[in-house]
Amino acid sequence: MASGSVRGSDGEAWTDDAGWAAMLQRERALFDQWADGTAIGIVARAVADAGGHGEMMVWERRDGAMHVGHRRFEGFASAGVAVLFVAAPGALESVHARLPAQALGAMKLALRGGTMLLYVLVPRARLVDDGCEDFLEALGLAFMGACR
Repeated sequence: MASGSVRGSDGEAWTDDAGWAAMLQRERALFDQWADGTAIGIVARAVADAGGHGEMMVWERRDGAMHVGHRRFEGFASAGVAVLFVAAPGALESVHARLPAQALGAMKLALRGGTMLLYVLVPRARLVDDGCEDFLEALGLAFMGACR
């Protein structure tokens, strides 16, 4: 698979698993409540727009820790993640440039600016049960609303 068609145009941002793992470790308080098996995915917009058949980066809680990996992306319905970020060209590279200290802040800006889109693929109750609330709120996503 050619990386341009699978991952998008952000090169190293898709392959720097050690850098992403360092960020997840630094921000571990946001992920400590996640249930094992909970995962989010990041996919290039070109792959998502083409209906899949590419690769996505996955941050997954396993054995009590966060792990960075890659999976085939064959569409939203079969992504197997709770939340999917779809990154326009250059968006993931901008976030990656801020590793490890400010990556989530850069991700928050990308979401606000529309260069990253977020799709919640599971019911809200499952997000709460799986412990995703703090992570989503850190990105400025008040998915619980004003009433609690």
